[in-house]
Amino acid sequence: MNEIVTFGKGYSLAKGIKVFAKSAKHIPDCITTIIGIDLSDDVVQFLKSEGVNIVDGKEIAAKHNVNLNISPYTLKVIFFRLYCKHYTTSKKIYFCDFTDVYFNSERNLFDIVTNPNTTYVSSENQFIKNCQTNTTWLNICYNPDITNLLKNKQILNGGTILGYRESCLELLDEMCKDMALIIGRVGNYQNIDQASLNKCVYFNLHKYTILEHNEILNCAHQSNLTYTINNNNYRLGSYNPYVIHQYDVIKPLEKNLYDTYC
Repeated sequence: MNEIVTFGKGYSLAKGIKVFAKSAKHIPDCITTIIGIDLSDDVVQFLKSEGVNIVDGKEIAAKHNVNLNISPYTLKVIFFRLYCKHYTTSKKIYFCDFTDVYFNSERNLFDIVTNPNTTYVSSENQFIKNCQTNTTWLNICYNPDITNLLKNKQILNGGTILGYRESCLELLDEMCKDMALIIGRVGNYQNIDQASLNKCVYFNLHKYTILEHNEILNCAHQSNLTYTINNNNYRLGSYNPYVIHQYDVIKPLEKNLYDTYC
């Protein structure tokens, strides 16, 4: 069995949650799990009705001494690591964001995972040096020297970690160690997960596989893409992705998905 795993804290029911849960059911031989903290009753009721496995994040936090006051972006990685290490036996896992992810109906994202010895991450098809937000995150979390080493690299998206469970755990272990050092330097900064992912992957690139052909399409820098649809399978431009992430930047696509799934 394969598994889609996400994390949510303090959410009320929103259309993006409906798109996520309903489209995840397209994936065969797969369970969907959310590690949740303070989810509203309507979210819990909806997710249960869609067959989503809900894991109590507060119980995990109490058992493993997790400080719930740190940034949700940091908590996401910590909970993914703990869940991967202690609570799941799934063969392949996709760790992802919650409210802006759509799974194409005619494509099984776990077909991407063919090598058990690597972890798959996804590019945003934009250079770090051309994105002020990612440059700022790196400068705050590390220093200008690290940023300079990475500036000509493609941005890797913090909302996608995919692979065999053991390989995913290796990356999550590295990120948790790295984020602990970041917090020791700069405190509880809100956005450290993506900076950490980029640093951990690019500094040990032989361990990882970067998906560079929009197998998992991150739309943050591609708001002008147009889409076509056939049997709930969406193409964007020339791309036929397994997963569409950050679709909310393409407003016609967002509206179509909301109209279809909500």
